[in-house]
Amino acid sequence: MARINSGKYRHIVTFQRLKEAQNLYGETSVNVDENWEDAITARVGIFPISGREALSEDVRQSEISHRIVLRYTKGIESNMRIKFGTRIFDIISPPVNNYERNDELLLFCKEREVLPTGVNIYG
Repeated sequence: MARINSGKYRHIVTFQRLKEAQNLYGETSVNVDENWEDAITARVGIFPISGREALSEDVRQSEISHRIVLRYTKGIESNMRIKFGTRIFDIISPPVNNYERNDELLLFCKEREVLPTGVNIYG
Protein backbone atom coordinates (compact mmCIF):
# COMPACT_ATOMS: atom_id res chain seq x y z
CA MET A 1 0.00 0.00 0.00
CA ALA A 2 1.11 3.50 -0.74
CA ARG A 3 1.67 6.09 1.92
CA ILE A 4 -1.23 8.48 2.39
CA ASN A 5 -1.04 11.84 4.11
CA SER A 6 -3.62 11.37 6.83
CA GLY A 7 -3.73 15.13 7.52
CA LYS A 8 -5.77 15.73 4.40
CA TYR A 9 -8.67 13.71 5.86
CA ARG A 10 -9.60 16.34 8.43
CA HIS A 11 -13.37 16.52 7.90
CA ILE A 12 -15.76 14.01 9.47
CA VAL A 13 -18.81 13.43 7.26
CA THR A 14 -21.76 11.08 7.08
CA PHE A 15 -22.73 9.29 3.89
CA GLN A 16 -26.50 8.95 3.67
CA ARG A 17 -28.64 6.63 1.56
CA LEU A 18 -32.22 7.19 0.44
CA LYS A 19 -34.82 5.15 2.33
CA GLU A 20 -37.74 3.45 0.65
CA ALA A 21 -40.19 6.02 2.07
CA GLN A 22 -42.97 6.99 -0.31
CA ASN A 23 -45.64 9.67 -0.20
CA LEU A 24 -49.34 9.22 -1.07
CA TYR A 25 -48.51 9.28 -4.80
CA GLY A 26 -45.83 6.56 -4.56
CA GLU A 27 -42.94 9.02 -5.01
CA THR A 28 -39.79 9.29 -2.90
CA SER A 29 -38.65 12.88 -2.38
CA VAL A 30 -34.89 13.44 -2.24
CA ASN A 31 -35.44 16.92 -0.79
CA VAL A 32 -36.92 15.72 2.51
CA ASP A 33 -34.31 15.03 5.20
CA GLU A 34 -36.47 12.36 6.87
CA ASN A 35 -36.15 10.21 3.71
CA TRP A 36 -32.38 9.82 4.20
CA GLU A 37 -30.68 7.43 6.62
CA ASP A 38 -27.08 7.45 7.81
CA ALA A 39 -24.97 4.71 6.20
CA ILE A 40 -21.25 5.37 6.73
CA THR A 41 -19.27 7.89 8.78
CA ALA A 42 -15.78 8.64 7.45
CA ARG A 43 -12.93 11.11 7.51
CA VAL A 44 -12.53 12.93 4.19
CA GLY A 45 -10.81 15.85 2.54
CA ILE A 46 -13.09 18.41 0.89
CA PHE A 47 -11.52 20.50 -1.87
CA PRO A 48 -13.46 23.17 -3.83
CA ILE A 49 -13.04 22.94 -7.60
CA SER A 50 -15.28 25.67 -9.02
CA GLY A 51 -18.17 27.94 -8.23
CA ARG A 52 -20.78 29.72 -10.27
CA GLU A 53 -23.63 32.07 -9.49
CA ALA A 54 -26.50 33.13 -11.73
CA LEU A 55 -29.62 35.25 -11.43
CA SER A 56 -32.66 33.66 -13.05
CA GLU A 57 -36.14 35.17 -12.80
CA ASP A 58 -35.21 37.15 -9.68
CA VAL A 59 -33.97 33.98 -7.93
CA ARG A 60 -30.30 33.66 -7.10
CA GLN A 61 -28.90 30.24 -8.00
CA SER A 62 -25.42 29.15 -7.03
CA GLU A 63 -23.53 25.99 -7.75
CA ILE A 64 -20.31 24.90 -6.11
CA SER A 65 -18.42 21.82 -7.21
CA HIS A 66 -16.09 19.91 -4.92
CA ARG A 67 -13.70 16.99 -5.03
CA ILE A 68 -13.99 14.82 -1.94
CA VAL A 69 -11.21 12.36 -1.17
CA LEU A 70 -11.40 9.50 1.33
CA ARG A 71 -9.61 6.28 2.08
CA TYR A 72 -10.83 3.38 -0.04
CA THR A 73 -14.14 2.18 1.41
CA LYS A 74 -16.51 -0.39 -0.04
CA GLY A 75 -20.18 0.53 -0.12
CA ILE A 76 -19.89 4.14 -1.35
CA GLU A 77 -22.29 4.64 -4.27
CA SER A 78 -23.21 7.52 -6.55
CA ASN A 79 -26.84 7.52 -5.35
CA MET A 80 -25.75 8.58 -1.85
CA ARG A 81 -25.31 12.07 -0.49
CA ILE A 82 -22.79 13.47 1.96
CA LYS A 83 -23.73 15.45 5.06
CA PHE A 84 -21.07 17.73 6.55
CA GLY A 85 -22.56 19.70 9.42
CA THR A 86 -25.42 21.65 7.85
CA ARG A 87 -23.99 21.31 4.34
CA ILE A 88 -25.21 18.66 1.88
CA PHE A 89 -23.19 17.38 -1.09
CA ASP A 90 -24.77 15.38 -3.92
CA ILE A 91 -22.41 12.86 -5.52
CA ILE A 92 -22.61 13.55 -9.28
CA SER A 93 -20.39 10.78 -10.65
CA PRO A 94 -19.46 7.22 -9.74
CA PRO A 95 -16.67 6.90 -7.14
CA VAL A 96 -13.23 6.78 -8.75
CA ASN A 97 -10.67 4.30 -7.39
CA ASN A 98 -7.61 6.58 -7.53
CA TYR A 99 -4.83 4.92 -9.59
CA GLU A 100 -6.72 1.57 -9.21
CA ARG A 101 -4.69 0.80 -6.06
CA ASN A 102 -7.58 0.57 -3.54
CA ASP A 103 -5.97 3.37 -1.49
CA GLU A 104 -8.28 6.34 -2.10
CA LEU A 105 -11.68 7.13 -3.56
CA LEU A 106 -12.35 10.37 -5.42
CA LEU A 107 -15.88 11.74 -5.38
CA PHE A 108 -17.00 14.65 -7.51
CA CYS A 109 -19.87 16.45 -5.81
CA LYS A 110 -22.17 19.42 -6.11
CA GLU A 111 -23.04 21.32 -2.96
CA ARG A 112 -26.75 21.73 -2.45
CA GLU A 113 -27.86 25.24 -1.53
CA VAL A 114 -29.76 25.06 1.73
CA LEU A 115 -32.44 27.71 2.06
CA PRO A 116 -33.32 29.15 5.46
CA THR A 117 -36.57 27.86 6.96
CA GLY A 118 -39.61 29.78 5.78
CA VAL A 119 -38.11 31.03 2.50
CA ASN A 120 -40.47 30.58 -0.44
CA ILE A 121 -38.59 30.45 -3.74
CA TYR A 122 -41.80 30.24 -5.79
CA GLY A 123 -43.05 33.68 -4.95
